[in-house]
Amino acid sequence: MHTEKSTVDLLRAIREKARITKPELAQLIGTSLVAIEQWERSSAVPSSKQQKIISELFEKSNRGLKFKKSSLVLQNGSFASRGSTRNALNNNQANLFSSPPPVVTINIAPSKPILSIIKDGNAISNAHQSLNEILKAHSKPAKTVKTARHIEVSAGKNTYTYDAHTYHTKVPPQGIVEFIENYLPEGGVVFDPFSGSGMTGVAARIADVDVILNELSPAASFISHNFTESVSPAEFWAAVKMVLAGVNETRNRLYATECRECGKTTEILYTVWSYRVICPICDFEFLLWEHCREYGKTVREHKILKEFSCPSCGETLKKRQLSRTTVEPVILGYKCCEKKQIEHSLNQADLKRIEEAESGQYLQKGFYPTTKLKKGVNLNQPIKHGLNSIDKFYTCRNLSAMSLLWREIHRLDDVHLSSAVAFVFTSLYQRVTRLSEFRFWGGSGNTARFNVPFIFNEANVFVTFERKAASILDHLETTAINYSGKKAVFCNSATELSYLPNSSIDFIFTDPPFGANINYSEMNILWESWLGEFTDDKNEAIVNRAQGKGLVEYEKLMLESLRECYRVLRPGNWMLLVFMNSSGKVWDALKAAVRQAGFITERLDIFDKQHGTFKQFVSNNTAGCDLVLHCRKPLPDESIDRKTKCLSYSKSISEFIKSREQSIPTIEYLHVKRKNEIDLRRLYSEWLAYALPKEHKLVDFLSFKKLMEKHIKLGFQ
Repeated sequence: MHTEKSTVDLLRAIREKARITKPELAQLIGTSLVAIEQWERSSAVPSSKQQKIISELFEKSNRGLKFKKSSLVLQNGSFASRGSTRNALNNNQANLFSSPPPVVTINIAPSKPILSIIKDGNAISNAHQSLNEILKAHSKPAKTVKTARHIEVSAGKNTYTYDAHTYHTKVPPQGIVEFIENYLPEGGVVFDPFSGSGMTGVAARIADVDVILNELSPAASFISHNFTESVSPAEFWAAVKMVLAGVNETRNRLYATECRECGKTTEILYTVWSYRVICPICDFEFLLWEHCREYGKTVREHKILKEFSCPSCGETLKKRQLSRTTVEPVILGYKCCEKKQIEHSLNQADLKRIEEAESGQYLQKGFYPTTKLKKGVNLNQPIKHGLNSIDKFYTCRNLSAMSLLWREIHRLDDVHLSSAVAFVFTSLYQRVTRLSEFRFWGGSGNTARFNVPFIFNEANVFVTFERKAASILDHLETTAINYSGKKAVFCNSATELSYLPNSSIDFIFTDPPFGANINYSEMNILWESWLGEFTDDKNEAIVNRAQGKGLVEYEKLMLESLRECYRVLRPGNWMLLVFMNSSGKVWDALKAAVRQAGFITERLDIFDKQHGTFKQFVSNNTAGCDLVLHCRKPLPDESIDRKTKCLSYSKSISEFIKSREQSIPTIEYLHVKRKNEIDLRRLYSEWLAYALPKEHKLVDFLSFKKLMEKHIKLGFQ
């Protein structure tokens, strides 16, 4: 029987019988390649839902069924890609949908700002009406579980729904579904006080439960609203095409170039710009691009060097210590008569087009922001390099393109559609700015900081917009089309939830701010400058020196928020907090806030979102997997025994090592040549999950790392 086989045996049997690769197996299960590697080494285990999928795949492969590559999906069920992105970008396909195409009307004069139309006070769209319907439908408590269950989730980020719109931190919704289904087996109402991008809402609507989302940031509220909306895919794509048609003439002027191979006019996909820099030793000024490149055998091995010799005096220079002067375009890329993408230096015609754009003649007045930056943790670096207002985040060419798109989006007659297409616009975020660092292998990261790279990639705004629209189309066709239940989105502080009655919520799932990890109000200024409304950071629960907030202020604001969560949650029901921080003091602050609010933390589980961030792999002070705190609101008159054996962190770690039954987790570097290493970050997450409910003393990641390295030398004794 397959039930007698281990997970490792099942996975290997599926691959052998179905003749599929590990990446393809990861796609079928709805996780990442990293997770498959960990499961096959027994250093991590799949969740119960993933175990069920694995068993089903084994049964199919055992019956001789083959999984064709064309049928492989990026996520099972409601998160499965249908290939809409590929089809939408296929220029040979005349019509994606049934004929005739939907009629989308456009106004001569642009409307008022979109956010001001869909937002009424603190309510997004018809949130108050939806809230009343939700509360009326759930006047009686929903069925829940009495004790916390072990739910260790490993959810990949490789779905079009997850990738549809960027945000600083997101929890894969297919993982949240597992928690909702466990704690609300027969449905109910879910609440997220820190909704961010709205992934709790996405999961709830897929799980057929009603959901209320609360978010302080106007930008995040806008994103949450659109992520949880159901929009006709056909009408959406017709609106996207209508917007692009309105900018087509200027698009050709901004991004046209001559193909060096066939001589025809083609479209620039991107242009690479480099700063000129000054040697601090000999004062020689030079173009950085010409002297800091190193080429390997493959494009992945090409590098922008951090250290190199000065072309004048020959001294070794560190890139980060160089003074910058002006920027120059160095190469451009396009695809025309060749199958692959071609790169060339700019010719005189290319430089002339840039010069024309720099004159500002294509800018649409009133449709681009000029918001001045104030001092801040993430805002100081762009200010330092002269990017002291949002319009300066862009080259003049890209700002012109953005203003053209923004104007056309505001001309769409249907507010529902204009909001959806504006959702595409905001998904561009840093991709089309001067903050987009050039990579030899392509792509662009939207990091949770505003670093100004020495060499940046000026992506074609219209091409990027169309690609992101196609990705969102896939989300609409696969996930959003399956939404059920009601939703209400509020732009409001979690410290004051006056619109919610006492004991009205069945389940809370939230991903609150992680101390000083991300400065949300600063990072959202790019979106909010376009949307025209900004975060009131007074009640932002964060550690931020620019706001004058330390751990004391963070703990106070978290306590106020969690007390409100306690008030609105029904007695005996559950609040799940997704959290991770490398600081023991931040954990202590969160732990104190949870306890003082009145909750009982019954257990912690790992939520492995996979595909660790770049920072997690290069920083020695960044923790690993997120943890899920299972917190329960006690029943009336329930006696609470909080007496625990408080151990020092060193004794707690030793006890933790002795209690572990699984093999030691390791990091396998799949895309770079680097030896496998013990995954200390995951071990830190596991130790916190072990120690926090027992009230053991907590410690920061660096101290944990040093102590664990001693245990490693002793063979984990």
